[in-house]
Amino acid sequence: MRTIEIRNIGPIRNTGKIAISPVTIFCGQQGSGKSTCAKLISTCLWLEKSLMKHEITEKYVTGYNHFRNNLCGYHGITDFFKDDSYIRYESEDFVFVYENKHLTLIQKKHDSYKMPKIMYVPAERNMMVAIEHAEKVRRLPSNLQTMQNEYLKALKSLKGKVALPVKDVYLQYDRLNKVTWIMGEDYRVRAENSASGYQSMAPLVLVSDYLADMVRKQEGEPQSAEERDQLSMEIAKILESDNLQEAVKSAMIENINKRYTLNCFFNIVEEPEQNLYPLSQKSVLQALLIDKNKAEGNLLIMTTHSPYLLNYLSLAIKANNIATAYPDAAEKLSHIVPQAAFVAGDDVNVYEIRDNGQVRELSKYGDMPSDENLLNIALEDCNDMYNELLDIEEECRHTN
Repeated sequence: MRTIEIRNIGPIRNTGKIAISPVTIFCGQQGSGKSTCAKLISTCLWLEKSLMKHEITEKYVTGYNHFRNNLCGYHGITDFFKDDSYIRYESEDFVFVYENKHLTLIQKKHDSYKMPKIMYVPAERNMMVAIEHAEKVRRLPSNLQTMQNEYLKALKSLKGKVALPVKDVYLQYDRLNKVTWIMGEDYRVRAENSASGYQSMAPLVLVSDYLADMVRKQEGEPQSAEERDQLSMEIAKILESDNLQEAVKSAMIENINKRYTLNCFFNIVEEPEQNLYPLSQKSVLQALLIDKNKAEGNLLIMTTHSPYLLNYLSLAIKANNIATAYPDAAEKLSHIVPQAAFVAGDDVNVYEIRDNGQVRELSKYGDMPSDENLLNIALEDCNDMYNELLDIEEECRHTN
């Protein structure tokens, strides 16, 4: 089990110890720190992977403010750090502690590390569809550039049209003209002219499917320590060479990295519900859960403002509970939740970020997240205010 503790970074005051479960969700108001948590987890997962591959040295990453300025700079959160910022990340393989502007790390002896493919899906993903060739836009945020690269790979891998998780809506990519089309039964429009929900959904679903399937094809036994050491030595020789240009080094390292077996997929998604109708939110969530379930060890980490997303997640947990107790019922359940999207309640943790920068884990009823959360309370408040309006109307009626 991986855990992280964060204090005094951006709007976050104290998270306590967060367990990074196979499905981990952060909910709360805008600006509360959901993405800050997700980005720091992503950074620690990437650092762990890079140290295991010897792509980065302990000396480099523990240098004064290197973690803050260089690694966290990838996600644009450098300015969120304060003098008393604190992070503690722990897994079976490493302990990272950031304190007093320094990172210290301890590597544990663990020979069964599963090499992940890590993808951070930023909320700005709509831009990649709205701008047909966003790869040519200058000064894109680094995480959006990475997402764009993976999106283009996913598009180029398509054969024919593919169904989006909305009834009778498809996507097709014209490789020759580099045009993406959204298609229905009687229409076809360029993706950049399509509804904003499709522009949000397409990169998210395509990249998640593409990477989850890529990992599933490679899935096997983790590489031995000897195999990893051999590949790491080859990378180290390239990095140490003074005769190679940086672009050549990057190309050579990328070629070596292809020899690493990917065993799992860590999918970190900002606001999967973005611009989507509630029923479409359900379909996208189920698609992400299906991708999470494609290989053992996969992670799905999400940030959300949507009460619907949490409620639809509860459906996936309840369906799994029923199918576990009554295996013959699995097929009957599939019209509500696809069997491939079932998820065990023990594999889910939901964290709520409060206005004061504190983080609490939602309690569970049985093994489902409590519906007593800020998102559902907001819906209840609306009902209460409507009842108050009715009372005022009734009072006015009697007064007049």
